Amino acid sequence: MFRKAKLFDMPDIYTVNAFSLGSKFYIGMGPEKSGNPYLITYPSLNKTEVGIAPGGMMSLIPVPGRSDMLVSVMGLFPPFQGKDAGVYRHTRSGDIWNVEKVLHLPFAHRCEILHKNQINYLFTSTVSKCKREPTDWSEAGEVFLTILTNLFQPMWNAEKIMGNIFRNHGMLKTVLHEKEVVCVSGTEGIFSLCPEGHEVRVTQVFDKEVSEFIFIDMDGDGQDELVTIEPFHGDSLNIYKLLSTGRKRIYDAPLAFGHGLSSGRLAGIPVVVVGNRAGVASLDLFCMVREGNKFRRYCIEKGTGTTQTQIFHYLDEDYILSANQLKGEAALYCLKQGALYK
Repeated sequence: MFRKAKLFDMPDIYTVNAFSLGSKFYIGMGPEKSGNPYLITYPSLNKTEVGIAPGGMMSLIPVPGRSDMLVSVMGLFPPFQGKDAGVYRHTRSGDIWNVEKVLHLPFAHRCEILHKNQINYLFTSTVSKCKREPTDWSEAGEVFLTILTNLFQPMWNAEKIMGNIFRNHGMLKTVLHEKEVVCVSGTEGIFSLCPEGHEVRVTQVFDKEVSEFIFIDMDGDGQDELVTIEPFHGDSLNIYKLLSTGRKRIYDAPLAFGHGLSSGRLAGIPVVVVGNRAGVASLDLFCMVREGNKFRRYCIEKGTGTTQTQIFHYLDEDYILSANQLKGEAALYCLKQGALYK
């Protein structure tokens, strides 16, 4: 049903992301434990080390408008050991990447950049303000804003904009009500963050505990459904439809340590992809079968222990990118023709 191509062997891989830098298309990746991140050009598959790094990479993203700079979150190691975590700047000079820590944020976990009105807004979240040991969740997580006006200053500034999200785990750049926003999630639900000048408007979107989430129109009615992993590192994938009375759950399916939720289109069909880090540790796909308007689950591969996924389109082909931690690999999957029910 799926064709697989292994891109790169990386022990303890955690982060994957596909993006353009200038005229080239890259796939970036980094490990959850020690080791350096890498960029792979696609489709030529040339590999480049993205500087000497501490490991514990949770996020790796490009800076809008720059072909020579990336931003990452590093220093958060399993199980939630991250007193020295923070935000790092990766800058390229010729063929060499240099790495510098620009924000010290203990237990930093996710980052995303929103480009609006010619300004780059960097949002960074921490899973918790402080953790005395891995199971300590007594402190709420926080969200910080950095306005990237001077990219090359030695240290960046960060302003706290939220400080009340426990088990602060999910982050997504998306469009809500025709505005591009960054959303975060935790025990208190999902919140959208919309910058307006030097202020950020915070709005609660959902009020249940959510580990990760995405928005996608699964049934083709022009309105996005909300898809969640619940609760934290949860055991349930849920799909909610927006009604006049609020969001109604229309589908749920069991997960085992759900992780790496993403969505997109394969051969024109809206799909959701999610990993399981426990049990059979499968990488799974969900889509709607038009006949009867029912959802169907497909197993892409067992034993992957997937940590992050991304669906992207490149040169007339749709791909699923997956960080298969149990296999120690970054992999691409393509759909065989006619494999999904329409």
